[in-house]
Amino acid sequence: MTEPERMGNDGAPPETVEKLMSITRAEFEAGLKRLGGKPPRLDGSGQYVVSGTGGERQSVICSFEALPDAVLGGRMRLPRARVKLHLAALSGKARVDFVALFERTFQRGGG
Repeated sequence: MTEPERMGNDGAPPETVEKLMSITRAEFEAGLKRLGGKPPRLDGSGQYVVSGTGGERQSVICSFEALPDAVLGGRMRLPRARVKLHLAALSGKARVDFVALFERTFQRGGG
């Protein structure tokens, strides 16, 4: 997502950011709760609504689509999901801030 060609003219992420993540739905929901400070609500189409993060009152719509597990070496399975962040309600700066917060919230430890 950080490639310059995927950013807008102002350096902000596009209105919709798509990520391929190794995460279960339960882990995703827990992360959204940490991100917004309260459980996200589901809208009528099954998408998550994260309200009022980063000083802006607008909401971000997040969609989660479970994908087949990644299988490594025939023995290890990792969950996979396509996650979309719908940022159209946010200004350019707020998009930058939200995506940075999202990435920090969902960052996994490593070495």
